Amino acid sequence: MPPELRSQALDARLLARAEAVARAKSCTGIWLDTYSFQAPGFYLKQGYEVFGTLDGPPGGASRFFYCKKLTARS
Repeated sequence: MPPELRSQALDARLLARAEAVARAKSCTGIWLDTYSFQAPGFYLKQGYEVFGTLDGPPGGASRFFYCKKLTARS
């Protein structure tokens, strides 16, 4: 998400919409991955949990894998 749009919470709304589409298709969970330079804390704030990491080369970016169980209300 471009920095100038982050203050509008578009990132959270976009992720919530993706979760709603997944629920509508009867999905029970969702997973995603991101890199350490791509604001991984954002996903924690949205209720995701880290289930794995891959450390990059020395000085490189780590890759984080997140999951979230989907229920009718989560």
